[in-house]
Amino acid sequence: MNRKQADAIDREQTRRRLKKEKPAVYEKFLDLDRKAAMGQSPPPVIEIAYRYACNLNCDHCFASRFQKKERRLTLDDLRKLSSQAETMGVYQFILQGGEPLFWKDFDDVVNALNPRNFYMGLVTNATLLNRKRLDHLRAMGIDKIVMSLDSFDQEQYEINRRKDGIFEHTIDMLKQAKEAGLRVVINTVATTQNVRAPQLLKLVDFAKENGFIVYVNFATPIGSWEGRYDLLLTPEDADYIYQLNCEHEIIKRDIYPFKGVKVPCPALRSVVYITEYGDVLPCPFLHIAVGNILQEPLADILRRGMTIKWFKYPPSVCLASEDRDFIKNKIAVTYGKSSPVDMHDVFGPAEIEKENT
Repeated sequence: MNRKQADAIDREQTRRRLKKEKPAVYEKFLDLDRKAAMGQSPPPVIEIAYRYACNLNCDHCFASRFQKKERRLTLDDLRKLSSQAETMGVYQFILQGGEPLFWKDFDDVVNALNPRNFYMGLVTNATLLNRKRLDHLRAMGIDKIVMSLDSFDQEQYEINRRKDGIFEHTIDMLKQAKEAGLRVVINTVATTQNVRAPQLLKLVDFAKENGFIVYVNFATPIGSWEGRYDLLLTPEDADYIYQLNCEHEIIKRDIYPFKGVKVPCPALRSVVYITEYGDVLPCPFLHIAVGNILQEPLADILRRGMTIKWFKYPPSVCLASEDRDFIKNKIAVTYGKSSPVDMHDVFGPAEIEKENT
């Protein structure tokens, strides 16, 4: 089976399920195909960190670096966001944290976003999952679950997560999530130290055997890893991951959405990230605010953000993890400052076009 056949089967399976369970989302799915056929850009996926509270303390977490503010997102704010997103034709919400399942009002958060009208993803560390909860997530409208598994080495993974027993539990929950009817994705973080380790290939084999997707996130020098350029993948490392993508349709990155297919950096164009305090960032790893949904509509924020040349004319590599010039000249500007940093403190006038151009 070639790449196009595999992608077509996967999309057709998704279509059939959505047509039955979420007809409004099914229509959006078809609209995405129409836009793609016409060369138009689809609305971005919206990732939301409603709260940064978490039950773990992972080595590479950046959540604690965000400046705490008195005004935080409320359920009413999410309802307004959902309405705006519907008008914009947004297809997908992804809930992040912290740990979303640690939120006491998690169900209310999902319902506030109107899951019948959106494809809903959830990123979790899996510790608070069991089969009953997986079935509940599926019933309330969660379509995709993303579980973190940074290493297929049990000892190393539990050291990184600072919790014993989490590895076997995560493996079990991945399999049970599949049985519950959820689309299952494994999030793994690659550094130049671990990218060629045999554990990654073992993880790929495990995912293939069970029908999971593997999303590879490249190390970024932010948060607890601020300034850690020694962790960044080299161009040769990045090419190694791309070759794995060419060999295995289950391995993906934001810039490798399909087997053997590269796209420009999706920051702000294809994905946006909203913090607990309403700040809109180009992606979870670029802590540069282009606006705040508590102060103005998301569509207006995105229009302004797209006047920044880095996002309007994106490079063919990830800005946050691969573009060394951007990292040293733009991301480094944010070091030692309260996150997120305003866009005007990072980008000069020559890098920002007038909004009416």
